[in-house]
Amino acid sequence: MSQESYNRFINSQRGLISSTIRDVLLPAMLGKETNGISYWIGKDIAREYPVASVDDLITLTNQLGFGELSLRKENKNQQLYRLSGPIVSERLGIDHEKVSFDLEAGFLAMETEFQVGAAAEAEIVDRRRASIDIMVQHDPVDKGDSKAEIAQFIRLQGTPDEPERDKGKKRKKKRDK
Repeated sequence: MSQESYNRFINSQRGLISSTIRDVLLPAMLGKETNGISYWIGKDIAREYPVASVDDLITLTNQLGFGELSLRKENKNQQLYRLSGPIVSERLGIDHEKVSFDLEAGFLAMETEFQVGAAAEAEIVDRRRASIDIMVQHDPVDKGDSKAEIAQFIRLQGTPDEPERDKGKKRKKKRDK
């Protein structure tokens, strides 16, 4: 590791160990296969932490240290997410074109597969200076022919349960009247 890399990683949002594993060791071990294997690692992470909603997915993405996720567009067969924030802009600053976000793409693909009950794939469709856009596409849901994996969703800490969220919305509506 060079002095430049050390200085950048020791002061990074992710810390020295996480930055070194992600941006030095994985590419060194995987070589040309880094992107493809990272995509499947992302899917495996989603299998460990399946969540039931886009709101939970946004929270979990942040908790995992991937960055700040937002849903930009959605239709019945695809979602466009933007991943941004200090962690993402910092990683993009390393080497804008070489830094891989395939792990995050695989993660979003698998989480979407769990949520919609249909096979899904994701790809990075745009890179900016401080964010990336990931398009997740899935097949139309055909309940009789679904090959999607089934997951038992986890409940995230630091976020209220769905019934509590609903109660909060009702209270807010009452206060607004």
